[in-house]
Amino acid sequence: MTARRPLVILALCLTMGLVVYGCGREPASPEPTTEPTDNEKTPQAAMERGITWLKKAQLDDGGWPMEAGAATSHLGVTVVATHSLLATGVPAADPAVAKAIRNILGFVKADGGIYDEGLRNYTTSIALMVLKAADETSHKDTIDKALKFLMDLQWGKGQGIEQESADFGGAGYGRDRRPDLSNTQWLVQAYSTMGLSKDDKPVQNALVFISRCQAGEAAKGYWTSDGKGGFIYTPHEGGESKAGGFVLPSGEKGLKAYGSMTYAGFLSMIYAGLDRTDPRVKAAREWIERHWTLEENPELGMQGHFYYLMTMGKALRAHGTTTIIDGQGRPHDWRKELSAKLISLQGADGSWTNTKADRWFEGNPCISTPFALIGLEACKAKL
Repeated sequence: MTARRPLVILALCLTMGLVVYGCGREPASPEPTTEPTDNEKTPQAAMERGITWLKKAQLDDGGWPMEAGAATSHLGVTVVATHSLLATGVPAADPAVAKAIRNILGFVKADGGIYDEGLRNYTTSIALMVLKAADETSHKDTIDKALKFLMDLQWGKGQGIEQESADFGGAGYGRDRRPDLSNTQWLVQAYSTMGLSKDDKPVQNALVFISRCQAGEAAKGYWTSDGKGGFIYTPHEGGESKAGGFVLPSGEKGLKAYGSMTYAGFLSMIYAGLDRTDPRVKAAREWIERHWTLEENPELGMQGHFYYLMTMGKALRAHGTTTIIDGQGRPHDWRKELSAKLISLQGADGSWTNTKADRWFEGNPCISTPFALIGLEACKAKL
């Protein structure tokens, strides 16, 4: 995700400092509500309240807006909101989902992409997953063309990029934007959804890029790290970390790994077919354990907090772990703790909003609510 307003959400990726308000309607929230009772503060009840709020916040054209209070929808928000509804069990035949899918289909381009503005990889990747989950048979032609579009968009030899390049195998917001890990995690999730395996070349190429975003052997020569196992945003041209950098005693400059991208990298390696025994997966888990917290996005404070919590849930579920042992040796049932944290952050009207840091649009509940719903859904398996 990037902080440039015309271009990004999310990461995925891709918000705040504001009170909870609705996305595209007056009054500020879809309708006044009271605080939930203790019986309503269960994961399923919280999820249902969030789904109800998100449906009420949907605009007449079937989408959801980028800016809270805006009257026009934004495809980037619409795809992630629709993805969250389907992921949490709302059927494709539900009027809100059906209306959203019609909105998304209005952005299908002749080149196979599903996009508007500069979010080509991001919106196409999530839209592809939405269409496959909704009705793979009916949308087969659109899905097939979208998958080919993503493969063509991925940075590689087709763009004159050799494997030695830091950009090789990654995905950015478009071919004219450098690749980053937030976009690449959505790409490999789309590949996984479509049944691509670790033996398929696009997945192998993506893993090259993902590995270079991690502090470790693969990153050497591309950027200098602050510790083994964590991930940065991109190794492009010496690397970029949203958490900034540091200076070693030698005077050499390094980059800080941070929470949301470490979970994104951890998840991406699993989508790319690496198992628990792979040294890269083990190093990422060790970084996560050393920095275990639900209170903030490590190294970024409250910036991107809901993106962090969402990606945490997806990654730990995909890894198959049930318990995290933190840096002090204390065990944590991550499903129980993550669901409790998300429930505690839910507003009285059923939405979620990052009221502490309005970066990456998390001050817009139409973005934070889908992130929270996906995070809650990841917790359901063994609660």
